[in-house]
Amino acid sequence: MAEQRLYRAYDVRSPSHSGGRFPRALLRAAACAALLASIASCSLVSIKSPEKPLSARDLNARLLTHEYSAHFIAAVEQTADQISTASADPAVRMNALRWKMAASAKSERAASQVVPMMGLLDTWALSVQMQQYLTDGAGRAVFAAQQPLAVSLAEQLAAQAHDMARRLTTPDEFDHDQRFIDDYARAHPIESLQFARASIMELWTQDSGVQVRLVDSLGTVPEALANAGDLVRMYGDTAPSQMIWNAQLAVLDSGLSGKELQTALQRLDEHLAALSAVADQTPALVKNVVRDVDTRFDASWAEMIGALHTEGRTLSGSMSTERQATMQALDVERAAVSADAARIASQVIVEAGEQSRRLLREALLFVIALAVVLLGLPFAAGYFVGRARRGP
Repeated sequence: MAEQRLYRAYDVRSPSHSGGRFPRALLRAAACAALLASIASCSLVSIKSPEKPLSARDLNARLLTHEYSAHFIAAVEQTADQISTASADPAVRMNALRWKMAASAKSERAASQVVPMMGLLDTWALSVQMQQYLTDGAGRAVFAAQQPLAVSLAEQLAAQAHDMARRLTTPDEFDHDQRFIDDYARAHPIESLQFARASIMELWTQDSGVQVRLVDSLGTVPEALANAGDLVRMYGDTAPSQMIWNAQLAVLDSGLSGKELQTALQRLDEHLAALSAVADQTPALVKNVVRDVDTRFDASWAEMIGALHTEGRTLSGSMSTERQATMQALDVERAAVSADAARIASQVIVEAGEQSRRLLREALLFVIALAVVLLGLPFAAGYFVGRARRGP
């Protein structure tokens, strides 16, 4: 219809040809241009970016969760160091080291969830689990006399996570999330300083019946890049400490004390310093030693190459002799095998001839006996029948 209207609108007479019209191609081009213009101006057609920005709540949840995780890790590390310094028991010091290692790793993992609200819930659940573990759970005596320090910190961290979740959710959502966190912590308590935990995302999905689309939680490219930068910074801040803690744990597991390790390192530094002093004071001696080593190495190398050549020639001669002896033995064995084969073939032929003649004789005898029976039976029958007729 639009094309027909355009045809009618542009139905003008040519000044040179009274009955002519514009060429049909020109009219088609004009119709296409008008159609494209109408599509471009239509408000129902629009081109949108596939990126879906995060909501303000999700952005705040992501930022606050990352900030809380950094505070969580620093507070646990400081308290663990206080417990280790105040206690002379090696078991308590090792437990403090394992506590800050496991708590830091699990806090980073919880805060780095792709879905911002899942990161918030996972971090909150971790703080509640740690509080229950240190207060009246399996870890209520891991720090002996220094246990109140850990319990007090765990309660403070759980309260801070509780307040953060309250600020970021509506009252109804907060009540539902709090019931879920309490049930989760009760059903999946922390049993050891390894801090083994069940997946909170799967359980939350089952509890709420809502499938979380991870793609919708990535946000725009700037938001994703900012999140990646925060995660790199978070892991980068704790990676050196984790390496040092792992080394300390390995030393404690090996049974070495701090004084023994320090003494061993001091002795190693002294030996290295002495070697460095000798190398600095006597460079000519070092050069002579190096030259002597090179000369001895060259001589040993040449001697070894000559021995290899000699052994190669000896081995080649031995192999030639062995090869000739082997070929001779093979020739003898081949002749013996040929003679045995000829003898066996002759014997087989002789035995086959004898068997054939025996079978032929038996066949002739059978044929003769059969002929006698076939030819003699009628005569014998006639004889006996005739004799029976004549009577006595």
